[in-house]
Amino acid sequence: MSFRSPDQLLLPWSPRFSISTARTAEILDVSVQTVTRMIEDGTLKAYKVRDKLNSPWRINYDSLMAHIEAIHTSNGLDQRF
Repeated sequence: MSFRSPDQLLLPWSPRFSISTARTAEILDVSVQTVTRMIEDGTLKAYKVRDKLNSPWRINYDSLMAHIEAIHTSNGLDQRF
């Protein structure tokens, strides 16, 4: 009989490396619909939690940080992270 390791989570996504659309919208100070459009445009890398149509998106944290850094460099601002 095998037991799961304490590190292994029983979630279909990794909460350590992905965040919700609502949290992403809060970080970027935009609406959830704008975040969804950014996912569909390919600006943010994300994946669906389940294969169903109305399944929520999970945004890759590294993708979000890269997007924020790109905004800062394109506007001549200092890097924040």
